[in-house]
Amino acid sequence: MFSNLYYIFELILLFYLAFNVCYVALFSIAGVLYNKTNFKKIDIKIHNRFAILIPAYKHDEVILNTVSHCLFQNYPTELFDVIVIADSLKQLTIAELLVMPIKLIPVQFDLSTKAKSLNTALGLLPDNTYDYCLVLDVDNIMEINFLRKINARLQNNEVILQAHRTAKNLNTPFAILDGISEEINNHIFRKGHVVLGITSALSGSGQAMQFNFFKQAMRDIHSPVEDKELEFFLVKNNVKVMYENDALVYDEKVQNAKVFSKQRRRWVASQFFDFNAVLIEGIANLILKGNMDFFDKALQRILLPRILLLGLSFFMSFLAFVPFSVFGSVFFSLFLLCSISYLLAIPSSYFNLKTLVAAVRVPQAFVLMVIAMAKSKGGAKAFIHTEHSATIENSTKANN
Repeated sequence: MFSNLYYIFELILLFYLAFNVCYVALFSIAGVLYNKTNFKKIDIKIHNRFAILIPAYKHDEVILNTVSHCLFQNYPTELFDVIVIADSLKQLTIAELLVMPIKLIPVQFDLSTKAKSLNTALGLLPDNTYDYCLVLDVDNIMEINFLRKINARLQNNEVILQAHRTAKNLNTPFAILDGISEEINNHIFRKGHVVLGITSALSGSGQAMQFNFFKQAMRDIHSPVEDKELEFFLVKNNVKVMYENDALVYDEKVQNAKVFSKQRRRWVASQFFDFNAVLIEGIANLILKGNMDFFDKALQRILLPRILLLGLSFFMSFLAFVPFSVFGSVFFSLFLLCSISYLLAIPSSYFNLKTLVAAVRVPQAFVLMVIAMAKSKGGAKAFIHTEHSATIENSTKANN
C-alpha cells in the first residue's frame, strides 16, 4: 500500500517538475539566439513625446535621486515630461520636488496601490498629450541614452516595448542573487520568448506603451498586481510586447533576507492570483482562437519560482540513491537540465568570486521562498512596501 502511494506521489511530482524544467530549458536555449538591436541601421524619422510616470509611495529616500537622473536624459527636453505621483511623501520631499522642472501629482488613498496612482495621473492628462507613456518604479534609474534607444525602436506606431531592467547594486550576497534572478527572467521570459515569436513578459516597470492605449488598458485595473492584469489585457487583445535588451533601466535589488522575504511574498501571491480561472481561460483561447500568447501566460501561472524549481529538483535528485525509488535517475537528470538552463541565462559578468560567495546563500533563499509561499495569502490584495536606499554607487553606475 505504501509503495503504491509513494509511486503515485513520485509520478505526479515528476510530471510537474518535468513540465517546469522543460519550459525553462526551451526558452533558455532560445534566448541564446537573441540578436542585439543595431541602432546604427535604424532610420530615425520620428521623435516621440514621452510621459515618464513615477508612482512614489513613501519613498522619500530615493525619489529625488531618481528624478534628478530622469532629467538628464540624452533626448530633447521638450519631448519628455517627468511626472511624479506623490503618495504619502513628506512635506520636505514635496517642497524639493516642486522646485524641479517636473509635474507633481499628489494623491491619497485609504489603501494605496500602484494602479490607483497611475489611473489618477492618467485621468488628469488629456488624450493625445503624449505619444508614449513610460512607467518607472521609484528606485529605477534610466541609462543616459535610454529614451533615444526606446524612441529608435518605436518608429512604426508599435504599441508596447519592455526595456531591460537590471541591477544597480550588487553590494550584498542577496543583491547578487536578486540580480541574477532578474537576468534569468530577462533571458527566459523576454529574450527567449520573442525569439520564438511569443510576447515578452512585462517587468512591472521600464515599459513604454502608447499613451492613449495605456489609459484605456488601465481603466479596469485596480489591484496591486497591475502588471499581471495588464499582461492578460494585452494578450486578450492580441497585443505583443516587444523587448529591447540594450535599453537599460537600473533597479535596486534587495540587500538582506528580511526584505527578500517580504518582496517575494507579493511576487508569489501575484503569480498564483486566480490561476485556476486563468488556466482554463488560457486553454479555451488556445483551442478556440489559437491564441498562443494567452495560453503561455496562463501556463506561467503554474510555474514554480526559479529558486524553488532548482531546490526541489536538487532534493528530489537524491532519490537516485534510494533503492525503492523508480524515477530517481530521472529527477537527477531534471536537476542537471535545470542547472544548465539557468547557467545559459546568467550573463558572463556574474561569473566571479562574489557570485560564488553569494551562492552560499541559495539554501537560505530557498527556505525564505517556501515561507513566502506559505504566507502569500492576501499578498495580492494589499500594497507591500519595500524599503529602498540611495547610494553613490547607484548614481555613478547609472551614468556610465
